[in-house]
Amino acid sequence: MSGSVAESLLFLSCDVVGSTAYKQQNVEGWRETFLSFYRGFPQVLGDLTLEHQYGPGFELWKVLGDEMLFFSRVRSEEDICAAVSLWLKAMDKYETDYLRDTSLSTKGGGFIGTFPGPDSQSSIPRDPTTEVSDKGVVELNHEAIKSSDGKKFLYDYFGPGIDTGFRVVAASSQRLFTMTLEVAWAMLICLWDKTHKHIEDHERALLFETRSLKGVWNGREYPIFSIDRQCADPVNAAIEGMMRQKPDVEAALKLCVACAESAMWPSKLYLPNAKTKEFHEVPRDSLEALPRGNSMEGAESVPPDVRTGNALPEDVPLGGN
Repeated sequence: MSGSVAESLLFLSCDVVGSTAYKQQNVEGWRETFLSFYRGFPQVLGDLTLEHQYGPGFELWKVLGDEMLFFSRVRSEEDICAAVSLWLKAMDKYETDYLRDTSLSTKGGGFIGTFPGPDSQSSIPRDPTTEVSDKGVVELNHEAIKSSDGKKFLYDYFGPGIDTGFRVVAASSQRLFTMTLEVAWAMLICLWDKTHKHIEDHERALLFETRSLKGVWNGREYPIFSIDRQCADPVNAAIEGMMRQKPDVEAALKLCVACAESAMWPSKLYLPNAKTKEFHEVPRDSLEALPRGNSMEGAESVPPDVRTGNALPEDVPLGGN
């Protein structure tokens, strides 16, 4: 964990498609298949990371059943483009090398969490009997993150960017790798500048639609960009010409700016090495304004007179009668 360090993390998901049916149809053999996912996919990702010399690298965040989520500490638009490219290569290679003789496939997506605001880090005691302090939760969380004691605490991330990210990833499929607007924004910058060696492949595969995502952006339709992993298929290409829109890069960049400046926008992107000035603004700590003392402190004290500001008598009747 990085405490209150200002940074954006790129979260990437890889989920096994068709796992429930496969387990029920292959009662004896499914365990080895899924053990190979937990070992094989990280190995494929690691090999590609070394091969392409991707400096920021990837770290495991969490495993949710048949889904693995990693994150990368990105610092520029190029970092995001490179990470997404490697992730897509890893998904394709894992399918080819490990799932070729099965009915399984993969799906996934990417999203940004920005810390220490609007997203935050949390700490949870691994042993609930060790939590005996009466300090406020903000102070306890701050101390735990500062200690970086992985044996005592489980560390996690939470916030509006994370929530939005999970909603967008849920819209993914084997064919469509979905991305939050911040991920797409960075990739669009690279498309505009032609600064990433594989970016033209993404341009041919980039699709756009809007969806209303429960609880996100006050109910407004959210712009979802996706990469079509099967764009080379002639039938898919013909269908996309009828159903989805291939975004114009300049218009898409204007959309990104408009969304980021709109009220209730849930996410933020901070890239200290970015070319884009909007990404240089250092995020403010979302927990900074919260009290760090005992949350019950003062609960039994007599409040001041709201008219004069003077303390009320100790025996003042505070009930309704």
